[in-house]
Amino acid sequence: MRALWLLIFLAAADTVIAYERYLSPNGEFEAYTTANFPDGRGMKLFVRRVPAHDTGLLLAQNGRWIEAKWSPDSQFLAIIDHPDGHIADVYVFGITAADAEPPTVALLYRTPNALTYDVRWDVAGWNTENREIVLKQEVREQDAGTQAAHSVVAKIGTQPLKFELPK
Repeated sequence: MRALWLLIFLAAADTVIAYERYLSPNGEFEAYTTANFPDGRGMKLFVRRVPAHDTGLLLAQNGRWIEAKWSPDSQFLAIIDHPDGHIADVYVFGITAADAEPPTVALLYRTPNALTYDVRWDVAGWNTENREIVLKQEVREQDAGTQAAHSVVAKIGTQPLKFELPK
């Protein structure tokens, strides 16, 4: 009986730690966020197989907030990193559904000029048949008092990019 209560407690603890959960459309994977610092500030984003109760792979961390969006075919995971209220960058990871535990992950695209002040990127859609992501770019010029939004179609690469976890 004690073992059963321990399992229930561990399952509940696994559920409680996540701020947001992003389930892949095929149901095989989940990305989830937790606090980055002990006081609850910032976020970390992990990806793991759905039946797993391990931590998974850490893909992003910052002092503010992070979002994730899956491609419709569950092949790609876009991470929107908001390190500042004036900045948002997008990173696209390929998620391999091999029997590996945890899943195999490779960075395949990132928005240009990361950490550019007053430039915010977001995911507007996907065209996975052509390995493309549709992005919305908002650029604000504080001195001129202008703001512009652009739609950008970006090719998702096939060769992994150098990936260093943001500090």
